[in-house]
Amino acid sequence: MGIDWPASPLLLLLIACFLVLALWLQGKALFRSTLPRLAWKLVGLRMLTTCLLLLLLVRPFLSTEEPDVSRMKLLALSDLSGSMDAKDEKQGPRRISEVAPFFAVDREGAWINQMRSHYGKVDRFGFSNEVSRLSRNSWQVPELGKKTALGDALHSGLSQEVKDFELGSVVVFSDGVNNQGRDMLAVAKEYRARGIPINVIGVGKELLRGDIGVSFADRTPRAVAKEELLFQAEVINKFPGRKKARVSLEKGDQVVEEITVDLEGGESKVLSFAPLFPKFAGSQRYRLVVVTPEGDSDPSNDSDSLLVVINPPEQFSVLYLSNQVRPLYPFLKRTLGNEERFNLSSIVRLGENVFHAFGEKVKPDYPQDPNDWMEFNTVLLDLECLAELNASVVSSLKDFVQKRGGGLLAFGELGEARKQLGGLLPAKSTERVLAKDNLSLRVYEQPLFTPKDRVEKMKPFMPDRLPGYFVTTQNKGARGVVVSKANGKAVLSVQAYGAGKSAYWGVPDDWRRAIGNESGAKEFRKFWQTVTQWLGEGGEDRLKIDEREDVLPRGIDATLKVEALGADFEPAMDAMVKAEVLGPDGFSKTIQLYPQGAIAGQYSGSFRPKLPGAYAVKYNLLFPDGEELNSESFIRVSETGEESKDLSYAERELKMLAKLTGGQFLSIQKMNDNWVPTIAESIPTLQKRASLSDLWPFFIMLFLAAGFEWVLRRQVGLR
Repeated sequence: MGIDWPASPLLLLLIACFLVLALWLQGKALFRSTLPRLAWKLVGLRMLTTCLLLLLLVRPFLSTEEPDVSRMKLLALSDLSGSMDAKDEKQGPRRISEVAPFFAVDREGAWINQMRSHYGKVDRFGFSNEVSRLSRNSWQVPELGKKTALGDALHSGLSQEVKDFELGSVVVFSDGVNNQGRDMLAVAKEYRARGIPINVIGVGKELLRGDIGVSFADRTPRAVAKEELLFQAEVINKFPGRKKARVSLEKGDQVVEEITVDLEGGESKVLSFAPLFPKFAGSQRYRLVVVTPEGDSDPSNDSDSLLVVINPPEQFSVLYLSNQVRPLYPFLKRTLGNEERFNLSSIVRLGENVFHAFGEKVKPDYPQDPNDWMEFNTVLLDLECLAELNASVVSSLKDFVQKRGGGLLAFGELGEARKQLGGLLPAKSTERVLAKDNLSLRVYEQPLFTPKDRVEKMKPFMPDRLPGYFVTTQNKGARGVVVSKANGKAVLSVQAYGAGKSAYWGVPDDWRRAIGNESGAKEFRKFWQTVTQWLGEGGEDRLKIDEREDVLPRGIDATLKVEALGADFEPAMDAMVKAEVLGPDGFSKTIQLYPQGAIAGQYSGSFRPKLPGAYAVKYNLLFPDGEELNSESFIRVSETGEESKDLSYAERELKMLAKLTGGQFLSIQKMNDNWVPTIAESIPTLQKRASLSDLWPFFIMLFLAAGFEWVLRRQVGLR
């Protein structure tokens, strides 16, 4: 505190003495002329007024020291290493997400903004294995580093000092892991020598860390439809102590079975699940998931995925259905019925309400239940009997092929069948042909036959004087497999349909081939057995995914690659392929896959996983005709480098760092936006003076004192 008296102090003393003398003389006069009680009041008010006037004259002031924000700065350092990506609690936030709000300059009242309002310049840096300045406009986390060089970051902070700026304090947000570069405590001694405190915000919790992983013990299990399928899971405990884990076997969204196991530290066990009996052939994806305890350090091995190809059954179940006794039937009965790999059932209408039934799975009547189809692998259907079936049974044929993965061979006159079955039939229209002579047909190798079938030796024909049907128009995705040598028109048209296959056969009277000679009979049997089996094997996997069984390191692009086949089993070049990626912490991204010129029908795209763990990839393929194919795969992503091995919380080292430099230590849980760090003592300061006589309360007191004294004098008649 001081005064702003411009003249000599002696003059001020003389003025004060004069005023005291004047007050004394006036007081004597008052005590003679009025009551003592009133006189004391008047003297007191005059003394107060005189003192206030004297203070106004000498202009007293208060002097304070404040940091010179124009010459000082604070340094805020945030750990951006891989260990900051860890969760200390299973359902809790990641360490880095706890820090981010305090650095958010775009958030009103954020700690970083409060520091700037108090201290002016605040530099924000992030560090992992390197140090980088953070964005000025917002909190933007660069890709989390693989190592932590806390000592190097602090050393860099000292070198950040520039002319006319002194480092007043450092605030570090970190879990304390330091696995690269300088010793942070050695650097702390440099700070202490300069008198600069390091304030530490500890991010993390002390937890017992380890890892529990799960994987399929056998990645190539024997898988045949309707036969036993066994899965085994290998579970390993890398925690130092005994842990309990719950392992579930899943298929899609369904939990097939769940097993709980106790494991000693370092112990591994193989778990066997109950046998499964898949009903149908095709590709099926199974997944293992383990529920891990707190402190699990590697989320990438918490699940495992396996695509199992279910092979066709060794015996195919076939249904022959017709509303009349065709000459074809006895030959098919001998051809398929005498072959061990076929289990033939048949329903043939002999007359009104009279049926011939063959096989244990059928009754002497048309199918009445929509689920009746589901017992078979292949259905050989006389189209003329469709009109005699109820609508629900006819409609369920689509589900039998599309969803169940069955095979349908339709034969005979197309008629109204197209209206009833729609796109399930590959043929849109046909023309009836009554040849005068046998018409030679050609068999193509793909997709029914293979080179070993020697299709060049097959000599099918359209019999003379018996009706046959050429396919004049067919679905865009259909393919002619047996065609007329003369005009190229198909008599056998095939296509993929959902999970199954369908075909149209326009020559139901080709049985004549079997009675011509022994060679014809042999090729007849081979042809029909091959067609029946091919249809019953289920649809070929038309969306082939390039599977990754290895673990992908975080920080590099994950390539998504598929091959697509059209309904004609040819590479599809005109499809739209998208992939929806779902990952840890609500990660969601839709990726468009584009055709690659190198391989016909191949599509690819990529994304960069941000966090370790399991990523589900759901593929959707859309053809121009509206047909959709869907599939799913999983990608496992792990952390890399030293950070994945050490996710500890070095609280002791962080406290030592703060104590050594005279700074504060505070856990992130106790941190708030109003927290103020310790500032260096030897920092640039500004002297600020506040004049008391310029304050409005001073003048109010002066007015009141003088006013009360005047009022009292007037009340008693004094001047």
